[in-house]
Amino acid sequence: MTTHKTVIDLHSHWFAPSTLDILGRRAEAPRIGRQGDELAIWRTGAGAGKGGAFPLGAQWYDLQTRLTHLDHVGIAHQLLSWPTTLGVDAALPFADTQDLWTQWNNDTAALVAQHPDRFSAVAALSTDNLVWSAKELERGHEQLGLIGGVLPVNGFFSRRSAEAFRGIFEVAQAHRSHIYLHTGFASPKVHGQPPDILHDDNEALRWVIDNGFCFASAVATLAFTDFLAPFPDVTIQIAMLGGTALGALAAEQAVVSPRVQAGPLREHFKQIWLDTGAAGSGTAAVAAAVRVLGSERIVFGSDYAPVPDIGPTLERVRAATATDPDGQKSVLFWNAQQLLARHGVQVAPQE
Repeated sequence: MTTHKTVIDLHSHWFAPSTLDILGRRAEAPRIGRQGDELAIWRTGAGAGKGGAFPLGAQWYDLQTRLTHLDHVGIAHQLLSWPTTLGVDAALPFADTQDLWTQWNNDTAALVAQHPDRFSAVAALSTDNLVWSAKELERGHEQLGLIGGVLPVNGFFSRRSAEAFRGIFEVAQAHRSHIYLHTGFASPKVHGQPPDILHDDNEALRWVIDNGFCFASAVATLAFTDFLAPFPDVTIQIAMLGGTALGALAAEQAVVSPRVQAGPLREHFKQIWLDTGAAGSGTAAVAAAVRVLGSERIVFGSDYAPVPDIGPTLERVRAATATDPDGQKSVLFWNAQQLLARHGVQVAPQE
């Protein structure tokens, strides 16, 4: 265990006790059950690929396992979010998920209240009932101590799809929310999302490519249209480096290519941060994003619990920023510290 906790992790997931109970009572996917000696979740619908069980180790739901690992790798603070990757929201109608989201928010808020120095969280929201979600985001701020909400990135694939979330963003502006865009599809009610492609070969590799396309498209929607203009006080975090740095490279093309003609809209990058979770944790991808956007736009994200060990991701991010000590500190701590402070969360390093 290290006594130096000098990293803030803004990309991690958590299953509250109510999650195991509610999804554990389901007979059909999406459901949680046992696979051998461990729990697993069975997925269905858009983004689930060919289905199959996704293993759920103890790091998903056991607090002591999580705290022990955070201490071991030197994580001072972690932002918790619902894993939209699993596609529960896209697969089920709101009537089947309202209790799941409400209880996750309640349970996670209670965890944050018990450990405010180690955790903060954003609310789980429904894309099948966006009116309810706007009210739930408000409840998260006013009653639960949450700092924003998580939404599936494919809901921002196009300007058309993003418009469905305007009501949520109006509430977010009023509360100066942090909105986290993470892997996954929104409800089929949200039009303008990307196609859900099933691949017959190299499924995992092609998922990385598809995922990069979807995330980079969200960067284009938010940074290069005027969607965010009425919401200047909302902070946006986009996972996977905005598409394994593809979003950053597209931003570079907006500067150097006479064909793009994006105009001055890149100013919206000042309220967007990209995290290094999972498909955004490659050394070359991190280095490219830092080179194009600057280290001040990048925050560390581990994708813990799907990724059970934060150490390798941390090593790759450190390697990508090794030639710039101040930039490295910005990515690993300072940027997230300042971002969380905007939302009332104070985190101090433990040198």
